Amino acid sequence: MNPLSQQLKKLAPSERYWAAIFFIFFCAALLPFGSGPVKTSFYLGILLPAFLFSTRQEYRRLVANHHFHIVLALCGYALVRSAEPSVALGVLKALGCFLALLLGAMKLPIPRLPTVKQAALLFIVALLIYVFANAVHQGMTQQWLPGMRLAPLFGNLNSVIFCADLMVSALVVYSWCCLRMHDYRSLLIANTVVIVSALWLLQSRSALPVWLGSMAVMLACTVSAKERRRVLLYISITLIAIVALTGGALPALLERGDSYRFEIWTNYLASMRDCGTLLGCGWGLAHSFTTQGGIPIMHVHSMYVQHLFWGGIVGLVLLLLTLLPPMIAGVRRAHFAAWALLSGCIALAFDGNDFIAQPNQRWFLAVVPLAFLIAGLAGKTSNSIASGEHP
Repeated sequence: MNPLSQQLKKLAPSERYWAAIFFIFFCAALLPFGSGPVKTSFYLGILLPAFLFSTRQEYRRLVANHHFHIVLALCGYALVRSAEPSVALGVLKALGCFLALLLGAMKLPIPRLPTVKQAALLFIVALLIYVFANAVHQGMTQQWLPGMRLAPLFGNLNSVIFCADLMVSALVVYSWCCLRMHDYRSLLIANTVVIVSALWLLQSRSALPVWLGSMAVMLACTVSAKERRRVLLYISITLIAIVALTGGALPALLERGDSYRFEIWTNYLASMRDCGTLLGCGWGLAHSFTTQGGIPIMHVHSMYVQHLFWGGIVGLVLLLLTLLPPMIAGVRRAHFAAWALLSGCIALAFDGNDFIAQPNQRWFLAVVPLAFLIAGLAGKTSNSIASGEHP
């Protein structure tokens, strides 16, 4: 080892640094200062140290990981099918950011179940504080009143939909920990508080299918037949409490219908067939139209439909291969990020668009969990964390 390498090794950040910087990166999205803190914390706190201090062994682990190969295949296909050079450049930047995220996640300490539970609760509390701070702010400045839907939030995580989905994602991880530790009281309280907040303050309908779908898969995959009846009882009590506390908000949520989603998806799919069902219309191609009700539409509101429009059947298959195999492997290996990825994938069926993107508020739903999951499967966190001990 040459002297320069020895000096860099001495300067390498510790595991505590990586745990702290990832938390700072998340919290930066909640600050009322736009995207500046998010970019600074990621590029300076994660990207540069990840590339500077990663070892050859870590690179070899990634190169040998077949889940990472599929990510490369998806990005490569997006490059080949890019509609214009700026789109291709964006794909390359996104791939670099994802690689830095992977390398940084590989340096995290081995997660223990109690630690994961505490971290998930911390994220839930941070998001609840963020939501209630926005409610107070909007009540003082924008004539917002309880019962109304919050306007765009003041942080970089400004979408009420993505904020609600992220709360549910953290809740799903916390619920998984509670089930593993048989802490049913905490399971009931946390689920009631988060879902009531999502329906009453944020008024996000997508939070319900994300929550119900994730919990159904969790019950089927992780709860034994002996415990299933008891867990279903607690979930039933949670549902009764949610309906009792949010009954007044449910009619307003249902009145919004599908928010033109079926019309949007039908138009995108018809346009995709005109371009070519197999290869799609070209990656990054903008598409807009006006609904029958006269509403201009600029957003597809589904990551899967967007990838089908851009890349055809090939693009959608590559996306599903990017997400599903590591998720299944993570569930089998009892890795917490698999459950965050599951809830994010359900959420992005109703909202979002491009999976291959640089850091933004959608990253926390799928890109970050996938990076943590692949890093865990490829690195030192590849073993089960079902118990509270080191594997």
